[in-house]
Amino acid sequence: MNRDVSSDVSRDLTENTGARRATRWWPLLGGLVAVALAVGLGRVIAQDDTPFALDTGWMTAMSVIRAPVWDFIALVMNGLGGGLVASVVVPVLLIGLLVFLKRPWAAGYALLVTVVSGGAVRLLKLLFGRDRPQDLEDILVSVDFGSFPSGHVANAAIPAMVLALLVPVWWVWLAGVVYTVTMMFSRTYLGAHWLTDTIGAVLLVIGIALAIWAPLAATLEDERRRSRASHPWRTFYDRYVVETRELDAGSRHILRVTAVTCMGTGAVFFTLTLLSVLGAGGVTTIDVPVQEWLLEARSPVLTTVMIVLAVVFGPIALPMIVLVVCVGWGLLTRHAWRPLLLAGAMATGVVLAQIIGRTIGRERPPIDLMLYGTDLTFSFPSGHVLGAADFLLVTAYLVLSRRSSVRATGLGLALAMVGVVLAALSRLYLGYHWTTDALASVSISLVVVGCVIAIDTWRTVRVVEPVGRG
Repeated sequence: MNRDVSSDVSRDLTENTGARRATRWWPLLGGLVAVALAVGLGRVIAQDDTPFALDTGWMTAMSVIRAPVWDFIALVMNGLGGGLVASVVVPVLLIGLLVFLKRPWAAGYALLVTVVSGGAVRLLKLLFGRDRPQDLEDILVSVDFGSFPSGHVANAAIPAMVLALLVPVWWVWLAGVVYTVTMMFSRTYLGAHWLTDTIGAVLLVIGIALAIWAPLAATLEDERRRSRASHPWRTFYDRYVVETRELDAGSRHILRVTAVTCMGTGAVFFTLTLLSVLGAGGVTTIDVPVQEWLLEARSPVLTTVMIVLAVVFGPIALPMIVLVVCVGWGLLTRHAWRPLLLAGAMATGVVLAQIIGRTIGRERPPIDLMLYGTDLTFSFPSGHVLGAADFLLVTAYLVLSRRSSVRATGLGLALAMVGVVLAALSRLYLGYHWTTDALASVSISLVVVGCVIAIDTWRTVRVVEPVGRG
């Protein structure tokens, strides 16, 4: 009997080992195919100096959409993707992090992918010697020899692929894709590369990363599991960073529906407001009447109150308030999860306000209506209102979601909404924004709050069955 059991176990282990070995052939084969496609693309390009129709069409589109906001983003990506930052700082930080997490095999894998990919990029540049785009009026950054493949895109794809294979969770994949695609966009937008240069770089790095990972996959996975179970960071993370809460399935469903409702409502209202602003009609018809009504309501006392509100929710006081709240919250509760969510939501709001404002470029109301200094920046959306709405609504959710009192929840939400309305009124009253600027800010904030609810529910809620249910 024991001999039979031992034989079954041995057979299972052999089959499992064989299955693991077999699965390594697919990423190895896929990696080699991707490298071959990158080299083949370069070979085709080298045989004919004429750019593909895809390249010229894409480059024309990039030249058409040039605007200050895209210039800024593209130039930031240019700095991140080249020079010492991409070739030294990022790899050293990544490898150092893996060593800190007690993953020496992963650190060695990251080093190998970085060195091999970097060498392959330089080799292909020398072999194919493709000229940089020359049909634009100018290239917005300085470039060196060899257009194919893009070194900046390769530098972006290397950490994205390494982390995606070493940390197999969806948000790591998503972050890597977003970062790499943004780098591809920036290189073509700046006129430094053809689109096929960036595609070739991505294929090359994906192929090299997969081909090196395939024979090490089992070792890397075993190391990852051991690291997660034993590293002091895991203990610290579980104890101080993540909060867990027990809810029944119905309560979790309500939270999910609330998250989707906030995101959907905010997206719809922002879209309607944006279309009205771009078309100078629709909701914007309320801008002038509301402005005239507030002008008639001006008084010395009310002006003082509105200035105080503008200062509290302004770019100096509000970040200080957020910092104090986040640090104090973390120290008092000994958990960093909710303070981190609040800080992340506020940072997201700032980034969105800057990108949207620079893209739309809407002018503010006349300068002679402004009561607290001159502001010549863009009007749509209102940064003050967006910051106030994010801070008040996100804080209200993060606090009230841990309370069981319906009355306290209703009162807290009411106070948060009153604060948002007052912040919006102060910007309109003082003559710095149109009503639709404030409406757009609240709409964006609803999307941010919905994302916070979704992330918080996904990460902290543990479903439990009601007591007595059989």
